[in-house]
Amino acid sequence: MSCIPDIKKTIEMHELYKQGFSISQVAKAFGVTRQSVFTRFQRASLETRSKRFLPFIYFNGAKYTKRVNGYYGRTDHDRSFLHRDIWESIKGKIEDGFDIHHIDGDKTNNDLSNLELLLKSEHTKKHHAINTQK
Repeated sequence: MSCIPDIKKTIEMHELYKQGFSISQVAKAFGVTRQSVFTRFQRASLETRSKRFLPFIYFNGAKYTKRVNGYYGRTDHDRSFLHRDIWESIKGKIEDGFDIHHIDGDKTNNDLSNLELLLKSEHTKKHHAINTQK
């Protein structure tokens, strides 16, 4: 028995991948491992998307990567936001019903002087006012 993968199935997998599905999603759809899909693509000389390297910051020994929403978030199991972790490391726990607001509107400016603690309702009002002015 041959170890050569079925090229027809590999092409079907690649078509799904070209539609925007990740290699992991393709693997799940075909009931195989992510690595087997990647290996099939390599052996068949099929193109894969290049890996995007996102900006990141280290804070208190944890890595925070810039997410698509503009905020820096922890990339380990915790998944917390950098601005909240900075606030809590200096000012203490953020109680339920409160948010941390970036005063200048720049989600990447996590300097403590640019952060303020607001009630969730106040925070929502500020962002509503900003979004309706556009």
